[in-house]
Amino acid sequence: MLTSLRNWSDRLLGRGSAAITVPVMDGALKPNRQLDDATVVAEIAGIDDLASDGQQLWISAGARLLRLQEGQPVLVREFNENITALAAQAKGTLAVALGGTQVQLLHTQADGSLRDGPALQSLQGQPLHSVNALAFEADGAVLLSDGSQRRSTDQWCHDLMELGHSGRVARWQPSTGAVQSLASGLHHAFGVLSLDGQVLYSESWKHRVTPASVAGKGTGALVGELPGYPSRMSAAAGGGFWLSCFVCRSQLVEFVLREPAYRKRMLQEIDPRYWIAPALSSGHSFLEPLQGAGVKQMGMLKPWAPPRSYGLVLRVAADGRILSSLHSQVDGCHHGVTAVIEWGGALWVASKGAGRLLRIDLNKAEART
Repeated sequence: MLTSLRNWSDRLLGRGSAAITVPVMDGALKPNRQLDDATVVAEIAGIDDLASDGQQLWISAGARLLRLQEGQPVLVREFNENITALAAQAKGTLAVALGGTQVQLLHTQADGSLRDGPALQSLQGQPLHSVNALAFEADGAVLLSDGSQRRSTDQWCHDLMELGHSGRVARWQPSTGAVQSLASGLHHAFGVLSLDGQVLYSESWKHRVTPASVAGKGTGALVGELPGYPSRMSAAAGGGFWLSCFVCRSQLVEFVLREPAYRKRMLQEIDPRYWIAPALSSGHSFLEPLQGAGVKQMGMLKPWAPPRSYGLVLRVAADGRILSSLHSQVDGCHHGVTAVIEWGGALWVASKGAGRLLRIDLNKAEART
């Protein structure tokens, strides 16, 4: 009853859950050009996720599993379905999500080939549907986020526009086959990480990173009220973690999300490419929706214009403080960042929107804003 009254009051006054305000990028979030100034290591169409076993950097791109060798991506294996998530363990074991519907373990052999191991296809009797992130724990258990039980991984925008909240996070122990649900009913789970003895997961549509408790319920957000939609995470050598935000929020999209009649008509009548919705890349068609300062002035798109697509990586301390950030602003070219990882003394970034693998000097990436 109290919740209903609070929601009614929020809608009447335009505050709380009904507010369309977006957090300001300032302080440690102050925009810069670090992602645009990054070294482009390779152009990889469909690049999506990155993983490292400490010795090698692994890359997923569509159905292809690649390995960085002498500075160039080399094809290791091609699957029948797209790889929707990737993780690597120091012992040479890989975990890949295929089509979002199964998780397959791969064991590296002495000759560099990969041997298939156990696979997981369901969680507590319900089939996996949209596995988009994987991570190993110290004991070999695999953490996974299943973004939605209604939409596939490539239909994340549909899930946002439908206010989806069927995401879940689980732990799988391949040695025994045991599966434990850690959280469910999530607003698009997209990212998992084992850090300092606890499990963290990203909840994109709630703009937060939350630790999972033993009871399987969130214990309160570690990082909340983010200006972007958080996704995959990776541990930082200096403590804390790196967090990718695959796109940033805007007031126009926040407004659309609070207008159910408009959203329903838009979903039914408009091509998804031209929805008033975030995207991994933009500026490719004059049919894309325009908004306020997003219209070019004197032939120039201002870097501070409301973002349809954006590139953002956050350096987060173990206690949830944002220490620094790396940006590709609205007029930049490295948008749609879906993965970030430390390896070989550098920070490696997957810009899915641009189809590029980026490298940034770790000291520069760590620089406090």
